[in-house]
Amino acid sequence: MTEPSASEQTAARHERTRDLVFGGMMIALGVLAPIAFHAAGWGGAIFLPMHLPVLMAGLLVSWRVALFVGLLTPIVSSALTGMPPPLPTTPIMAVELIVLAVAASLLRRTGMSVWVAAPLAIGARIAIRPAIFLLAVPLLQVEAGFREFVIVTLLQGWPGIVCCRYSWHRR
Repeated sequence: MTEPSASEQTAARHERTRDLVFGGMMIALGVLAPIAFHAAGWGGAIFLPMHLPVLMAGLLVSWRVALFVGLLTPIVSSALTGMPPPLPTTPIMAVELIVLAVAASLLRRTGMSVWVAAPLAIGARIAIRPAIFLLAVPLLQVEAGFREFVIVTLLQGWPGIVCCRYSWHRR
């Protein structure tokens, strides 16, 4: 196998730099959007404002950068603002956002359009949720009943899921 040319190496370096800068911007937006939603009284738990920047990152950057955006966004937000609460919500949300971002990135890299990859990534996030909660109950000692916790979070977040799903169809 031949070595990549100098121009190919430069292009790869440029793409990595672009991915890192964009990933950092999406983490910042993922921290600021919930603050704006809560300040305006729009209900962050309903519209899931942290999820949109993570989804955008997943659709536009490498899966490695997307993974870190999904991981760091809720952790940084929790550390700086207290939202989401550190336990048990932040680790649960971090796993969900990692799945969302990595699924979107990998689906997009297969050549799928944004309009196909975004809903599939959202579906992956929803599909993984029961497994996350099954692990979270014993590991994080979630005191709320498992069934009630899943039902409440799905009922509370459905407007955000719909907004994520249909915001990409309007573009």
